[in-house]
Amino acid sequence: MALQEILPDPNYRISGGGDHASGSYGPGFAQIKLDNSHKVLSTRTNSQRLIARSIAGQKWNIDINYNPMTREEFEPVFTFLLGKQGPLTPFFVSLPQYRASQNSTWDTTVVNTNYTPRVNGAVAAAKSEVMVEINTTGGATAYSIGSMGYPTPGDMCTFTNHTKAYLITRVETPSDNQTAIPDANNFRLTLSPSLSKAVSDEETIKFSEPLIKVVLPKPLASYTLNKDNLYSFSLKLEEYL
Repeated sequence: MALQEILPDPNYRISGGGDHASGSYGPGFAQIKLDNSHKVLSTRTNSQRLIARSIAGQKWNIDINYNPMTREEFEPVFTFLLGKQGPLTPFFVSLPQYRASQNSTWDTTVVNTNYTPRVNGAVAAAKSEVMVEINTTGGATAYSIGSMGYPTPGDMCTFTNHTKAYLITRVETPSDNQTAIPDANNFRLTLSPSLSKAVSDEETIKFSEPLIKVVLPKPLASYTLNKDNLYSFSLKLEEYL
């Protein structure tokens, strides 16, 4: 058995023993707030020229509110979080708006394990542009950008060599690009924030069901039980870097 390290939700279950393959699914979220926490300092000279610079790294802050829950719905989530002891133990959260690409054709491609998106050419930390190629295995038909799609700005992705989550702000294809793309079935992503860690050539990129590694900034303190025996509480999460 393997311990569940993803916050239980309608797609991820947890058993009484903490197993991720059986037990109860968690409740859905009533509301999600995603905050892009990125400190930038800007000043103006006497001539009104603007000078701006980044003074700290970026992280995602996530606020989650739940609808009132029965005890059966409430306990798997609450006990999972109690066990994390606030910022002492990180875990993962899946945000429903980023589970699948907005491009259903591309989403079908990356769900198929015979198609693995990879970095085409090493990229240094602090850079934001990444060239992507698709590695094909298992005798599958070679990837074709025209018929198998590509991601969409606003999709989320992660890399296998670190857990930072990135949002895609631009997708350049061979037919729609600012600078030439050398291969007809490659595409170039621009990411926000810039890479927090260098990625190597052939590094795997995850587009399907990307997860954000998070911590509770402080231990859970309270919940509310109303007259109908329904439980209410909310979460504040910070990306773990």
